[in-house]
Amino acid sequence: MNVAGLALDNIDKYGEYVSTYFEGDSFTNVDRYRHACRLSAVLIEHGVKPGDRIVVMMLNSPDVTAAFTAIWKIGAIIIPITPMWNAREVHYVIEDSGAKLVITSPELASRLKEASHGIAGFREVLVIGETGEPGTVNIQNEIEQAEPYERVMDQEPDDLALLLYTSGTTGNPKGVMLSHENLLFITDSVYQLNEHLPQVRGMQVLPLSHVYGILIMNLGAMMGSCGRILKHFDAREVLKTIEELKVERLSVVPTMLTLMINHPERENFDTSSLVQVSSGGAPLQEATRLEFSKLFNCRVVQGYGLSETSGALTGYHPDGEYRLGSVGPALPGVEICVMDFENKILPPRATGEICSRGPHIMQGYYNNPEATKSAIIDGWLHTGDVGYLDEDGFVYITDRRKDLVIKGGENISPREIEEGIYLHPAVAEAAVFGIPDAVYGEALMATIVLKPGQSLTEEEIRKHISGYVTKFKVPDRIVFLDSLPKNPSGKILKRTLKEQYSV
Repeated sequence: MNVAGLALDNIDKYGEYVSTYFEGDSFTNVDRYRHACRLSAVLIEHGVKPGDRIVVMMLNSPDVTAAFTAIWKIGAIIIPITPMWNAREVHYVIEDSGAKLVITSPELASRLKEASHGIAGFREVLVIGETGEPGTVNIQNEIEQAEPYERVMDQEPDDLALLLYTSGTTGNPKGVMLSHENLLFITDSVYQLNEHLPQVRGMQVLPLSHVYGILIMNLGAMMGSCGRILKHFDAREVLKTIEELKVERLSVVPTMLTLMINHPERENFDTSSLVQVSSGGAPLQEATRLEFSKLFNCRVVQGYGLSETSGALTGYHPDGEYRLGSVGPALPGVEICVMDFENKILPPRATGEICSRGPHIMQGYYNNPEATKSAIIDGWLHTGDVGYLDEDGFVYITDRRKDLVIKGGENISPREIEEGIYLHPAVAEAAVFGIPDAVYGEALMATIVLKPGQSLTEEEIRKHISGYVTKFKVPDRIVFLDSLPKNPSGKILKRTLKEQYSV
């Protein structure tokens, strides 16, 4: 068992098939696998052994997918880090994880050199690209001249494949330990929904430092898909690629949909090939889903998953029924239930905490047994998300447990209020959260970003919101902002907003 086997299987089925387009170049599956095999050989020459931890910090490119395959082939463990993190954040991950090496690209080499300085046991920063950085090792020529390393190291199901650090919305990031079985199981589970589809034309716009992006990468290998890799999300480039490659299916986070909707050149591109867009990584507002579906004349669904569940828990069959407000039913082989706060399983339609168990659940948090013990109880992962199941097993997420606002003793779901705000045609983004209040304990605050060229007063938005929620739930304070803080995966950072406005 080895996740790298997906790339090898891909060679057998679709070897000469052009699967990847990147910055004007195209690559067959054979091209990509040979690149990975040569990189494996170079890593072995640099002392990498099975079980070693290797940081990969790069913008999306074929080099990233090659690095993943190369590292897995020799039984080492990948620690993906978003290029958005600064040297201090990266230093913490390298030190906490015990990483031996870093693989990066020229534009990030200086930051990685700074971040790795002074860490015991760390060996070197390896750079793939045409230029180097003093104090790092450029391995571009070594890769081009290396004899491909063909072997794929057999791994036990619970051997670690990925050590994925969360984005640190609650203090220092925690290292989520995902095994080869975790990643292969969830990839196959999503594949079972889509296996009837022909070779799909898609696009890798999700960051390969995020579990959602890694899942889509592995799914593409299993399905034999083809598409363009974008270094980072750019709405115009996505629209252009949909037209040029006749992209049929796209996986995104909600922020990307908003940027595509609002792009001034949207109508200049032919996006009629688009059949389905799948959104994940953060809650998708129903107003955004409907607007995108109408403008692009395609089906838009949302799924649900966490880093701790290998990236997914639910998903819609491409031809299946869509249910308003639902993130879909559990994926094949995935168990989901709803528990009360005393860990008792609740019946359909009863609201509680979403929990899951199965081969997709993480091995735990690295070096953090207490956090692991709190998250996994009797085999069930407690997600921290609040919601319910309907009678057919479709999952509905109502809020994050930690985001619930207790105003005057009443539990209030910010998401319910946000849904109402998003229905105003002038609103692009919104976040509702609790701030301290001397009388009620907590008061409701809304921060709102307007669409380009739109204007809205506090009085107008209050009147609008009151048409969707009771007066008690209308935000006590409303602020209009140019943008909302987000983590690297596009999720709005309510904690940052709450800290800012609780002073």
